[in-house]
Amino acid sequence: MKIGILSWVTWLPALGAILLLLFNKSKNDAIRWFANLWMGLCFVVSIPLITGFGSSIKGYDRALGGLQFIEDFEWIPIIGTRYQVAVDGLSVILIMLTTLLGVIAAVCSWSYIRDKGREKEYYIMLLLLQTGMIGAFASADLFLFFIFWEVMLVPMYFLIGIWGGKNRLYSAIKFFLYTLVGSVVMLLAVLKLFFIFPDVVKSQKGLVLETARQYATNHETGQENSAMRKLVEDAMRRVDGKDVDNKSLPSSYVRSSFNIAALTAIGPHIKTVFGINVVIWLFVGFALSFAIKVPMFPFHTWLPDAHYDAPTAGSVILAGILLKMGTYGFMRFSLPIFPDAATHPRVRFWMITLAIIGIIYGALVAMAQKDIKKLVAYSSVSHLGFVMLGLFALNPNGINGAVMQMINHGISTGALFMLAGLIYERRHTYEIAEFGGLASVMPIYSTIFLIVTLSSLGLPLMNNFIGEFLVLRGAFEAKATWGALATVGIILGAAYMLWLYQRVFFGAVTNDKNKTLPDLNAREAWQFAPLIVLIFWIGIYPKPLLSYINPQTEAVVVQIDPNYFKLPEEPKMAEEKSANELMPQSTKTGSKISEPTPVEVESQAK
Repeated sequence: MKIGILSWVTWLPALGAILLLLFNKSKNDAIRWFANLWMGLCFVVSIPLITGFGSSIKGYDRALGGLQFIEDFEWIPIIGTRYQVAVDGLSVILIMLTTLLGVIAAVCSWSYIRDKGREKEYYIMLLLLQTGMIGAFASADLFLFFIFWEVMLVPMYFLIGIWGGKNRLYSAIKFFLYTLVGSVVMLLAVLKLFFIFPDVVKSQKGLVLETARQYATNHETGQENSAMRKLVEDAMRRVDGKDVDNKSLPSSYVRSSFNIAALTAIGPHIKTVFGINVVIWLFVGFALSFAIKVPMFPFHTWLPDAHYDAPTAGSVILAGILLKMGTYGFMRFSLPIFPDAATHPRVRFWMITLAIIGIIYGALVAMAQKDIKKLVAYSSVSHLGFVMLGLFALNPNGINGAVMQMINHGISTGALFMLAGLIYERRHTYEIAEFGGLASVMPIYSTIFLIVTLSSLGLPLMNNFIGEFLVLRGAFEAKATWGALATVGIILGAAYMLWLYQRVFFGAVTNDKNKTLPDLNAREAWQFAPLIVLIFWIGIYPKPLLSYINPQTEAVVVQIDPNYFKLPEEPKMAEEKSANELMPQSTKTGSKISEPTPVEVESQAK
């Protein structure tokens, strides 16, 4: 069985975790070196997804769009679930971010885990977490996605519960219970969607095929992704009792499918068959799980505790990747599969309201914090509120901005947690009042902190500016009030980030413990290099990143509103059409018109 590039990228970290089991626990240096190098290998193996360099395959084709690098194998045929992995422009960028942050998380753990101990178990958990996250982004089968979604909880639970702060057990259990409750609700919605799939296909087969064609078409280039469309057709064939090879299924096999592309194709037609109430309840089932993961207000209370007690690498992964699982879920499932619910006035009102509350509330609470790490944690609530606002603006600018903010937040906030972890390793405290004047003591550290701070508050020519600008533009296009309220969050974000920097780095060194603090060494400084490069690259030239994101954004917008990109008729064309409708039928068909008789001429003159 040929193993594709996506399977290598997904399972290589888990293979590294298995190999770590063979190491002697006392060989701590060897364990650290192996884990760091293996994480680097995982990143290198993922590069061909973008470039194709060093591989027999091409990189992701942005002109084609849709799902690519498809791997489709039999898995549990009796219930119709298959091992299907594939990526589109959105998921390929998030996988690249995951593998990059995996390397950085391993490197920034070097000193921390040496002091904490149990290196072998720590790196095993980190590698297993990597596989869970990549698998969730790569899954093209909803059952497989749910498996990876649940698997992610276990390594993060242990990372917080074993290697975290003094309240680590409380924070780990709280994190686990919150996300588990959301997962149970989503499982019910997944099963309901699975069981209604055959009824919608049988009732609306032609329309479902047309929706699948539209969703698999790049609306910029007009190219249709035939491999993606085939996934849908194979799933629909199963409803008729045929497998992918067009052979009859055994009578005991369920006539349904978990294929995500096929479930997306039936999305606009669920309302016709089952009514709007079923669509809304299914939306709620998925949305509750994703809202907890984001986390949206008021489901955010697990986040500050989890961040505060997590090890530095855990906070980097949590902020950079795990929180994006929630926003990715809205983009992948909630909007395209349940467009009638997403556009329902009451549903949209509540989603936008909670997003705006999260933006302002998160910023205000961050401003009140006396602790560096908790301030950064509450800033995540505010920043991810912008992501949700952009998604439910339901227009290309808003959604593109939301996806950009997903990536930008992972870069900037991940760097902030690394910076907080470095100062904690030196002083064993996060209290802002314990610092002051560090700019004169740690110039390299203060310079990097300034760059990341300006990035986080959205300074032009840095990454967050592009995402926030697009989100606000999309919000103003949808409703001016939404954009105006969200702007308050931008102002507050600048206030709490600049105030934090002023208190920690400016002024005189008043605490004797800070006078001899060592600046960053070469390893600590270089771990920020890729993040700083991305901060300026995305801020100055975001086009390459948007070229991956935009085709998927447009596919989601067309799923929500099929007429969004259709141009209005030109006035001249409309007049010609109107005149044509008034002409006699004989003129339209081109037949010869008989000359009027003298009596008819006289009658017309009168």
